[in-house]
Amino acid sequence: MKLKILMILCLFFLTTTQVFAEANKSRYEMTLEDIIYTFLSPLESKAIKDYFGEIYLSDFCKVVEVKTKPDQAYRYEITYQFVTYERAIMPPYHLLTLKVENKSQTEWNLSDVKVRKLAENEDYTKICRKPMIAW
Repeated sequence: MKLKILMILCLFFLTTTQVFAEANKSRYEMTLEDIIYTFLSPLESKAIKDYFGEIYLSDFCKVVEVKTKPDQAYRYEITYQFVTYERAIMPPYHLLTLKVENKSQTEWNLSDVKVRKLAENEDYTKICRKPMIAW
């Protein structure tokens, strides 16, 4: 009987530890996305101003793709999405997809901007997420 209880406890510990590790990995990845998003926010502001003529509020959605340049160290091409809205979360909503790349470790440039107006019945909260708060 004691052996069965010990085996059940061990099995429980192993399964919960694995789930906890996966949750932490996901949280870690989302935190890294938030860092990238924050770092690239000046390019986001430029894209919004160039397209709309003024600055709109925005929320991060997701990093779509990160490509590395294998022949050059620390060179990346990042594609990410965010949604813009007027005033305090008021429609119309637009989904912007930015592709940015760095020419050096500190110089980032917009290489492509795509804008799509979200349909009235399209819920942007299903494609975007809240920023991670990790203290």
